[in-house]
Amino acid sequence: MKELDLTKQSGGCGSNTPSVSLMKFWLEIGGNQEVKIIALQGVQADQVEMWAMAMQEKGVKILNKEFNEDKVIYTVYLP
Repeated sequence: MKELDLTKQSGGCGSNTPSVSLMKFWLEIGGNQEVKIIALQGVQADQVEMWAMAMQEKGVKILNKEFNEDKVIYTVYLP
């Protein structure tokens, strides 16, 4: 399963936001697969969930959500 670790990215706005990183990741790896997204609890996790809700009509689904220390690990289906 391919993985995107948002915790290793510097924060900020513009091209460094989790939602932009998620879109780039989706474009790079393609769809029709499950991926693992790792985010810090708080703002990063909130942005992952907002992105998934916004992309829901395109078929994006959060399949699983696990908490591990200060991180949230998502299993997401990308259509």
